[in-house]
Amino acid sequence: MISKILNDKKYFKPTLLAIILFSIALNIIIYYTGLYSISADESGRTIHAYKWVTGTYEGVPTWLPFYTVIIGYGLKFFPDLFITPRIIISIFGVSAFISFIWLTHELFKDRYITILSAVIALFFPARAVLSSVPLSESMFYFFVFSAIALFTRWLNTKNKNLLILTALSFALSSSVRYEGWIFSAAFILSLIILKRLKEKEIKTGVIVTSIFIVLTFPVYWFIYQADISGNPLQFFNDMNKHYEHSVGISFFSVLKNNYVVRFIHHNLIYLCFPGLILLVYLFLRESRIRNWVILPLLAFIPLAVISFTGKGIPTHNIWRIPELWNMLLIPFTASFIKNINSFEIKFLKGLNGEAISLLVILILIYYSFLIYSFKHESNFTKDELKIGRYVENNLIRPDANSKILIEVPDWSFLHIAVASNNPGRFVKSSEGGNPKIRRNTTITDSCKIDMAELINRNIKYIMAKTPELKDRITHNPFFIKKKKFNGWSIYEIK
Repeated sequence: MISKILNDKKYFKPTLLAIILFSIALNIIIYYTGLYSISADESGRTIHAYKWVTGTYEGVPTWLPFYTVIIGYGLKFFPDLFITPRIIISIFGVSAFISFIWLTHELFKDRYITILSAVIALFFPARAVLSSVPLSESMFYFFVFSAIALFTRWLNTKNKNLLILTALSFALSSSVRYEGWIFSAAFILSLIILKRLKEKEIKTGVIVTSIFIVLTFPVYWFIYQADISGNPLQFFNDMNKHYEHSVGISFFSVLKNNYVVRFIHHNLIYLCFPGLILLVYLFLRESRIRNWVILPLLAFIPLAVISFTGKGIPTHNIWRIPELWNMLLIPFTASFIKNINSFEIKFLKGLNGEAISLLVILILIYYSFLIYSFKHESNFTKDELKIGRYVENNLIRPDANSKILIEVPDWSFLHIAVASNNPGRFVKSSEGGNPKIRRNTTITDSCKIDMAELINRNIKYIMAKTPELKDRITHNPFFIKKKKFNGWSIYEIK
């Protein structure tokens, strides 16, 4: 029955539609398990977008603007800092999933492989998680998968307009993540290589136009950075400093965090290695696959080399970037499964349709457990959401002017600010808000409270998490405890 569905044309589109709809349901299920984020960046980016749209952002931005603009305008129309980014990212996550399915079908033109790839990708842990938490990867994956699908379509049809659309998709990806700049360069190099090898007829004008398109945003970003900071590379310096402060650069950290190691690690635990084996096999035998693989390979190599220097690596969940290449192996894994009986391997040749179906089901169950395991890595807890909502309803709404001093013992203060929907009403106990770099503290390292500073800054409440600060406030007659939560306590100044 399963084999009939996978091969029958009349079941093809309804099956794909059902899979896509289930991907939406999976996002909702993940949300209700309590997986709100996998880092502090989700809340940091949301607050950045909120400040941008309200005109209160100060400083030189390191994060690229696409996420900020899209989430910012979303907040303008529906000002819930917790819900809105998750809805928007879920839309991009589903769109990226659809682009991936399109890419797969363009690559193999096989209904069985397309549907099987869609099912595997549906439960692929990285895709499922990144489609549910408000990071920028779903946006980035959408543009990259769309670009590669267009590129693959061009390999099949030779329609030059598809190359222009590919360039536009990569240009948009370059406004989401800096890795998009590498993909854009890889795309141009791929066209030049294919032209020089005479594998494809490509007019020079198309290449020149594509170069102009993919360079548009990086040139703008250099000019923008130079205008507001005086240094066109300010963003690069800031990124490296942030990585050094957060992770540190050492031989062992580079050995652990480089993209090659991360790619291999997840390639093994997510069972993508059959796809890699088949890709190598097809690369040696089919010119069409050789032409296709040039693009993702040229993008991966420089990123991998850069990662060995300890530069340009995300400060958390580093697998987010190399995982894109493991997803590109899923169609090849599906093809491997479909043709498993044709390989000259004794224990594989004896597998019948039922055994193969059981194998796929076991892989999906394994993926489901991996998705569920992310629940325990949630950086944004239900308690923090509860605290933020309490602050909004009981402290902020009744008093339109007073401020709340929030301790910065870790990154959880960002989540509370997001959940309150009023991050501008908070005063951080440490300027800059980085728990690892304490400076100009309103509350000193010895937990001494400057009462005059509190009054001058119109601070009416203090939110404390560390036992030291709680103890100091408890013994101060000018404060009364208003509310206690799991980990956090709220005090009101008399």
